Amino acid sequence: MTLPPDYFDYPYRGPGLDHAWFGHREAPGLPAIAWPGGKRVALFVCVHVQHFPMDMRNTPFRPTGGMERPYPSYWDYTRRDYGNRVGIFRLMRALDQAGMRATALVQAAAMSRYPALAAAIARQGWEVAAAGLDMDQLHYAGLDPAAERAMVADAVRVLREIFGPGVVGWHSPAHSQSDQTMQAVAEAGLDWVGDWVNDDMPYQVTTAAGPLTALPVAWELSDQRILFEQHQSTAEFADAVLRAFHTLDAEATVDSGRVLAVTLTPWVMGQPHRIPELVRLLHTLMAQPDVWSATASDLVRAWRSAAPA
Repeated sequence: MTLPPDYFDYPYRGPGLDHAWFGHREAPGLPAIAWPGGKRVALFVCVHVQHFPMDMRNTPFRPTGGMERPYPSYWDYTRRDYGNRVGIFRLMRALDQAGMRATALVQAAAMSRYPALAAAIARQGWEVAAAGLDMDQLHYAGLDPAAERAMVADAVRVLREIFGPGVVGWHSPAHSQSDQTMQAVAEAGLDWVGDWVNDDMPYQVTTAAGPLTALPVAWELSDQRILFEQHQSTAEFADAVLRAFHTLDAEATVDSGRVLAVTLTPWVMGQPHRIPELVRLLHTLMAQPDVWSATASDLVRAWRSAAPA
């Protein structure tokens, strides 16, 4: 087999990053950030609002929570469906009791199928961000750029028709991206993207259609990771979040403000045996004198205001 002459051509080979979305940065030495009211830790809670089609293709990979059994798997489907009909309302009550406003990462298909849930999210006053069409329409290398732009634009259009122009953020299903996704997100007129897991703090991403702010939508501190994939207990989830808080708070004391990002999923965390532990966790965090509860847009505004130009 003979390789083509350009097989080893790669523009980013060498020191630094394998992309040009942003310049290399390391946590030590970054400019100090102060959150509103002098708070040290911004508590950023996201809630997934997903739709898993029963006939999922699971291509080019099976996302977390994707159908595990052959079609038609009512067992898989109804387990996920539970979150949108039952579990999410428990999360709403838990966050309400703690005095917190979440950022909902909402898929367009979920709102089309659950109009009553859309109305409940609007009444709740959560910030809504676009999270794609559904869990079977992923973003990946080889996806036609025009088709991907349409996927992003359609999701944003559906959600803005329901929730208004305040839909300004993006999270791809299963943190998936092609090398065109962020360009499509910027072209759709959005402000921030939450797909990458390479930082605890916001930072700026540059696209040809304008800048985006990358936000740390949590994976390590997500219930999908800890409870669903790693099969740990809810108490272990809460312990991991509290240990992260104490570490970040200690760093913020001597350095700069930090972000504690936590991601919740209604079909995972919304089970009745998990809610009491979640309620205790949220109240414990909100009782800390140096915690600022922030939505995505709160975080973006504060970071842009505090970060040097």
